[in-house]
Amino acid sequence: MRVRRPRPSRPGAALAVLLLVLLAGCAGAGGDDDMPGAPDDDLTAPRSGGTLPDVRLDALTGDGALDLADLEGPAVVNLWASWCGPCERELPYYQEFSERYAGVVDVVGIDFQETRVDRARAMLRDAGVTYPVYADPDGELRAVALPKVVLVDADGEIAFEQYLEIDGPDQLAALVRDHLGVEQ
Repeated sequence: MRVRRPRPSRPGAALAVLLLVLLAGCAGAGGDDDMPGAPDDDLTAPRSGGTLPDVRLDALTGDGALDLADLEGPAVVNLWASWCGPCERELPYYQEFSERYAGVVDVVGIDFQETRVDRARAMLRDAGVTYPVYADPDGELRAVALPKVVLVDADGEIAFEQYLEIDGPDQLAALVRDHLGVEQ
């Protein structure tokens, strides 16, 4: 049964809420103040350094699991969720990139704090996604916004990470060239 929510009593309240949503993008779960992306940080600033967290993620599509800390690159990791509009728009770009760079750069999707797994799987199907996608239902990766792209070098080090909506496979290819030194 669908519950009808009351309308805001003032037209300005609805506009303020809409503005906050637009400014925040697709906000995810909060992290602690020592984590990159803490509330005082600029979420749009690119970062590098460190390793991926020691987290085991189950496959969202197919079978198996991924020990994220064991991921070696070159690899592109995309954090996304079905409730994030920009994430939905960029899924086909990641798929096109994965086809273009098959055998050269791996692409891994991570569905972050998903509330509608069936919708997420439908989005992947609609976008034709064939690269592996794993689930982080409990938010162990502690993203503070979505979408997020992480580039992992051959040693398993984070070469680049940013909360960023990819606007096409060429933008992703340029990031991989600039931060991982891989050209196709």
